[in-house]
Amino acid sequence: MIYIIDDQISYNSDDCTLSHLPTQEMLSLSISSGRLFEQLLNSEGEILSRDSLLTEVWDKYGLRGSNSNLNQYLSILRRALAAYGCENLIITIPKIGIRLNTEIKIERESSPAFVAMQVQVDEMPAKQVVSVADSQPMLPDPVIAEHVVEKPALNLGQLLLALIMLVLLGSALWYFTVRQPAEKSASMSNIKLEGGCEAVIIPGLEVFEQKSLEKQILEMLKENNQSCVPGRRIYFDKNTAFTTKDYGRTILSACNLNSSGHIVSCDNFYYLDWRMF
Repeated sequence: MIYIIDDQISYNSDDCTLSHLPTQEMLSLSISSGRLFEQLLNSEGEILSRDSLLTEVWDKYGLRGSNSNLNQYLSILRRALAAYGCENLIITIPKIGIRLNTEIKIERESSPAFVAMQVQVDEMPAKQVVSVADSQPMLPDPVIAEHVVEKPALNLGQLLLALIMLVLLGSALWYFTVRQPAEKSASMSNIKLEGGCEAVIIPGLEVFEQKSLEKQILEMLKENNQSCVPGRRIYFDKNTAFTTKDYGRTILSACNLNSSGHIVSCDNFYYLDWRMF
């Protein structure tokens, strides 16, 4: 579903992307942020209690939500909307709940058709393939539709970015699905980060880089409001930068573990030439 907000912003719930219509700028939200925003957009101005939002956004998906989490994601959504010129869409009613500003117009449109791209897994239909990928705990949640949705007047830069992201996603799939478990355990490095979470470093990283990598991972988690606590596992990979002034192409998956140590969900972040500290 696509939501048009105040004739200025569109939100695609299929791939959690927020777009500024006048400039065609695009921002990708995390899965939890997207679920929260969709709950609010579908509320039609009804006041939603904090308990109901925690249930619909976190509890139903086996995640641990809290008022702190909810406040963080509401703040992220407000900042993103304000950056595109839409303020006061989300209203907090103290001790009661959250609602949308009914004075701001919201329209709904059907999602555009996908660009033809065949992805087959055991001869299953494309729609089922997406859901299977989302349910695999060891995958960094590759959303196939995220970079292949038809959009009007795509420019060359957007096409190149889509191709690069597909290559990165393909690399992640190769790391987690093609190589044998024995090979993966031998070629990955596990380290404990400040805060208690476990970081799994993908092959290709030198041992002497460990301190700088720990600092980079913690900074990326902080940038995206992700915690580093026991019960979380961070998968991290990067390709060599073209210069010494940036980090190159980087993939980070912040995953939640259940009581048995198995992954139940991941938030994924992709960077191109991310800045130095």
